[in-house]
Amino acid sequence: MKATFASVRRTLALGIATAGVVVGGLLLSGGASVPVAAALVSSMVATRFCAAWTAAEGMKAATISEQRRWTRRLELTLIPMGALSGVAPAFLPQVDGRVPPQWFGLMVCSVAVVAANVLVGHGRSLTFLAIAGPVVIGSALSAGLVGGEFALFFAPGAVLVGGILVVDNRQAGDIFRYAQRLEEQNRSLVDELQGSNSMLKQQVHTDALTGLSNRAGLRLHIASLADTKQTVEVIYIDLDDFKAINDDLGHAVGDAVLATVGERLGRITRGDDCAARLGGDEFAVIASCDGKPLFDLPDRIRQAFAEPIVAGDHVISLGVSIGSHRADPGGDLGLAIRLADAAMYDQKRKRRRRAGSALATPGI
Repeated sequence: MKATFASVRRTLALGIATAGVVVGGLLLSGGASVPVAAALVSSMVATRFCAAWTAAEGMKAATISEQRRWTRRLELTLIPMGALSGVAPAFLPQVDGRVPPQWFGLMVCSVAVVAANVLVGHGRSLTFLAIAGPVVIGSALSAGLVGGEFALFFAPGAVLVGGILVVDNRQAGDIFRYAQRLEEQNRSLVDELQGSNSMLKQQVHTDALTGLSNRAGLRLHIASLADTKQTVEVIYIDLDDFKAINDDLGHAVGDAVLATVGERLGRITRGDDCAARLGGDEFAVIASCDGKPLFDLPDRIRQAFAEPIVAGDHVISLGVSIGSHRADPGGDLGLAIRLADAAMYDQKRKRRRRAGSALATPGI
């Protein structure tokens, strides 16, 4: 349909000049009064400008339904345009019962209107018939007003041509409408495919249980920070004694705990931070900052897990081991993650040694 709108605009660019110069000159030289010629030419130019504007707006339409609405409006503007082109010869007065030669020139202009639209391919839609039908009918009426043998020859011929156009247009219109349906189906399939690709991309980079990023999502976020000019803080998190939760309470409870961990990490991180589940009970947070301790992210994470987690009928106090490392602008984030991981395990070992020492100390 956009090709139809574009073709109409190209055709009307020439048609406006034709209506204003050629038709006006033929009417005046053929004896038509100046007011009649001016009114007719002004009307023809106005309808062409209106159709050109409608075609331009139709080209801006984004959806098939909007394009159809503008196509119907375009057809409504083409009907009076075709009628004015067809009846223009009727405004030439006869002198001594003779037809002025300008009459044939105007008829040629009418035929040119139909031919031009055939050449640009409008015969495959009702758009063509909207302008060609009134031209043919108007030309037949003009020939009938002339009278004589010429009218007996021309008027039936014009009607015959109009009938052929209608029959051919019905057949071509079926093809055109079928092509439109195929275009709609194609757009629907493209939209569905884009939606599926977007969903698949999200699934590939998202951990299904916690809703956080997974390892692939974390790698994608790291790649986006390759040229960052900010200091990046990497937090590595490991849940203490999580295996015991799975073994003693069941994996369903363990999954509920992990989901709550994901919800809490998502709540305390900012929109441009990345919280990810790396697998099992290990998590990571990458936060961009300006190098200043505006907030202590590890402390905020500890505070988030100070509150017990409710999983079904169980209330679980969850301990976390946290390691952090700050990477300078342009630094190696992969190395920063490994250093944060090492810091986390170092903290875990120290906590275990303290716990073991406490158990070995005799009570008072």
